[in-house]
Amino acid sequence: MKRLERILSNKTKSYYDWIIILGGTNDLAYNKNADKIFNEGLKLIYNMVLKNTRLAVMTVIENGHYLPEHKQDKERRTLNTMIKNFAENYEDKKRICLIDLDKKIPYHSMKDINQRKAIWDDPIHLKATGYDQMAKFIFEKLYKKIKQ
Repeated sequence: MKRLERILSNKTKSYYDWIIILGGTNDLAYNKNADKIFNEGLKLIYNMVLKNTRLAVMTVIENGHYLPEHKQDKERRTLNTMIKNFAENYEDKKRICLIDLDKKIPYHSMKDINQRKAIWDDPIHLKATGYDQMAKFIFEKLYKKIKQ
């Protein structure tokens, strides 16, 4: 958080029109619960960013390490709900953009195994084509938001 505070200081705040945040992935991997990740981390970061600039928040994607029934995947879904609720309930809609990666880059819910093999390198990491797909989706959502 200190690094982000420094980046957002008065000296540099005019350099950034948007800040994009994907957070919580590693916290979930270390078995932290969604409430703690969101309320003691992401929410503080989101509010810090929104004081200075506009914010794009992203949901956490599935991975092959945890089955959908697993406690950690349930925590991931809970965290995603918290992220979505924050974005949807933020009063100034022009300053926030929700990028729902979870629905765009599935793992377990992807029915086509060949498609999964094309974008996933292993159960946790995407291939270059997967990251390209992610980048394209982020661009499309932000471009649409900026053009509103």
